Amino acid sequence: MQIAIIEDSPEQGRILGRLFESQGTAAEVFSTGRQFLRRLQHSSFDLATLDLQLPDMSGLEVLRQLRTEQQLFQRTLPVVVVSGHHDLETMRDAFSHGAHDFVGKPFRADELVIRAEALIRRHQPTLFEDQPIRLAGIELNLATLQANCDGREVALSAREFRLAWLMFHRRGQTVPRSQIMKLIWGRSDWPGSRTVDTHIGRIRHKLGLDTRPGLRLRPIYGVGYRLDVFP
Repeated sequence: MQIAIIEDSPEQGRILGRLFESQGTAAEVFSTGRQFLRRLQHSSFDLATLDLQLPDMSGLEVLRQLRTEQQLFQRTLPVVVVSGHHDLETMRDAFSHGAHDFVGKPFRADELVIRAEALIRRHQPTLFEDQPIRLAGIELNLATLQANCDGREVALSAREFRLAWLMFHRRGQTVPRSQIMKLIWGRSDWPGSRTVDTHIGRIRHKLGLDTRPGLRLRPIYGVGYRLDVFP
């Protein structure tokens, strides 16, 4: 798992980073809101902790931009606000702007970890939807595990289909290798094999993604894969 820590205090950032890393979770610390939002364009996180007082923009503005982005791409990043201001009005503002939980400073380390883990479990992504995906002449029907390109059926294995569905369902997002492994292979670890790369290559070839206008399935170095859609 990967957690983003948005915290302008270097000391607090180190404390939070060490706390989550001690639980076996990778953590990346951002000292400004814009730094975090820029990284989010190319990386995926399972959860974010957010201080409300940042040097470049308010935490509420970060939440507002997150909510707009999540509505656009139909995805949710759970956010725990961790703030020294925890009066009722501040908490109400945070929740109204899209926060999922609120922890006041100074915080209990064990309580924060428990709350974070519960949020991650509740927002674990799923593949299942009832409606087929139709995009740039490609149709994927999860109910029948059938793929069609320009009205012609394409033979995909069950695993290839589910991987294609995942990338199309989460188009515009970087999907980490670890998440691909968990959703498609049922394991959360990444042993370093080229299994994912091989299956991505087959999908790209069978669906003609290298030459199909409007779609590009590309690797994000050191992270995973992303399907971009162009007008």
